[in-house]
Amino acid sequence: MTHHMAQHYLDMATFGLLPVHFDRWDMANEQGWTIAHQAAESDYLPEHFNQWGLATASGWTVAHIAARYRAWPSDFKAWDWADKDGWTVAHEAATSGRLPKDFDRWDLADKNGYTVAHVAAQHGNLPKDFNLWHLADQNGWTVAHVAAQHGNLPKDFNRWHLADQNGWSVAHEAAQHGTLPEGFHHWYLTDHEGRSVAHVAVQNQFLPENFTYWHWADHDGWTVAHMAAQHRHLPVGFDRWDLMDHHGWTVAHVAAIWGRLPKDFDHCGLTNRNGDTVAHVAARYRHLPQDFNQWSLADDRGWTVAHEAAEYGYLPVTFEAWDLADQYGRTVAHVAAQYGHLPAHFNRWDLADHDGWTVAHEAARSGELPEDFEHWDWADHSGQTVAQVAARFGHYPKEQDFEQEYVYVLDEQAEEETLKSVRLS
Repeated sequence: MTHHMAQHYLDMATFGLLPVHFDRWDMANEQGWTIAHQAAESDYLPEHFNQWGLATASGWTVAHIAARYRAWPSDFKAWDWADKDGWTVAHEAATSGRLPKDFDRWDLADKNGYTVAHVAAQHGNLPKDFNLWHLADQNGWTVAHVAAQHGNLPKDFNRWHLADQNGWSVAHEAAQHGTLPEGFHHWYLTDHEGRSVAHVAVQNQFLPENFTYWHWADHDGWTVAHMAAQHRHLPVGFDRWDLMDHHGWTVAHVAAIWGRLPKDFDHCGLTNRNGDTVAHVAARYRHLPQDFNQWSLADDRGWTVAHEAAEYGYLPVTFEAWDLADQYGRTVAHVAAQYGHLPAHFNRWDLADHDGWTVAHEAARSGELPEDFEHWDWADHSGQTVAQVAARFGHYPKEQDFEQEYVYVLDEQAEEETLKSVRLS
């Protein structure tokens, strides 16, 4: 029988037009899809049909199809028929909730260890008296984990400690998806990295209002409070800002990153192990309060909050402490000039670091000098002038007098240095 003829009968099976006494159920198209498969998918199999084991090349039987689309014969028992991936007829029936009431083959598993019970748990089709919550796939993912993920755990469930190979418990999974019941109290359960259920729950604001164990920490010292700060879920009145992880980051530093510090926060000087204060971090992420005035707070290198704000263009219009300097004499103005954040009215070009490098030098390098700047002959301790810096970086005024007076001199010096180099070689 040709594939053309098979396709003809497949079309008839689609619309329930097969003859009453049709018996060539094994006729198939080029893909191995039989008349029986098509009739099962269209829910047009006759009552007396009994060739459930007909399979495609991938092992997908007529029974797999019927498991989704039609009622079963009362005596069907071939639940373990499986395709090449180990997916059984029972798996398919569990998907659609068509397993019989007396079904007891919950441990049938595919190649990944995913059981019929896992599938039923995913789709909310487990019986009320089900108790094999510990059945696990190859990664230790239990039936209870799946039910928790999809909100299908029974109200009286109490096996929260069941865990996968990473120690991730059913309680962790339920916390992640917001399916923990009221009255839950096993917040202390931890996975292999030390993350408690509370760490997970606080990400989605599922912790109870009376929760007090903010100091619980994972193996990196990251506390529940750090997690709450990261996800903007710290409670009103929180006061454990100095809790620190193993890398020196306090809860306050994390809250500063996300702009979640309260208006009355008064611990801006808290430092991490890099010497950054909370205020430094807030300035870096543009979360300083409008009335902030502790600009001189500095790290171990003398780098102030003002330096940090200058780098990120976050200094207020009224800022005046341009001469605040780090241990190298580099002022806030130097930093603002480097990153193009000097205000239009700035006039303290002569501020210099320990090497005599002025703000004007820095602005000459970044192209931030005003058009009316006149002190081109200012030199640092090595004799390098503002004009030479501007010329080197192409930021000098395009005027004939300037080129003759400064640029040509610079070119002559460069030529002389080149000759010296040739002689030395």
